[in-house]
Amino acid sequence: MIDGRTNIVHPSEETKAEHTLEGLAMAGVSAIQRLVSERDDLRLRVNTQEGDLTHLVAANMELRRCIISIRQHYIELATKVLAQLEQFDHETRDTIQERPNRSFDARAQDENLVSLAHRLKPTGARQTSLGDLSD
Repeated sequence: MIDGRTNIVHPSEETKAEHTLEGLAMAGVSAIQRLVSERDDLRLRVNTQEGDLTHLVAANMELRRCIISIRQHYIELATKVLAQLEQFDHETRDTIQERPNRSFDARAQDENLVSLAHRLKPTGARQTSLGDLSD
């Protein structure tokens, strides 16, 4: 025969199961909320870093333009200095060839040097004379 007792759950066991299931559900909800919060924080961080990166790229481009400009000015200056040195060399050789075996007195040498300096001076430079020189 069949025993009249089938699976009978005691009320205390039923409440334990409900509490356990409810606790698991609450833990799941809490974990999901933490994940959503962490995701939002990470999105905010990414957006901030993207903004920083954009600013750094712009600053980098500006610095590159400055470096290119400085390089160009340096090349122009070096070209001018080289041209002046070549002119100085040419004028010096011409002066030496013009007066091959002449002896100069000190005053004449000074005048020649001053004359040479005047010819080689850059535009806008201050005018000098022998009176400005001191021994």
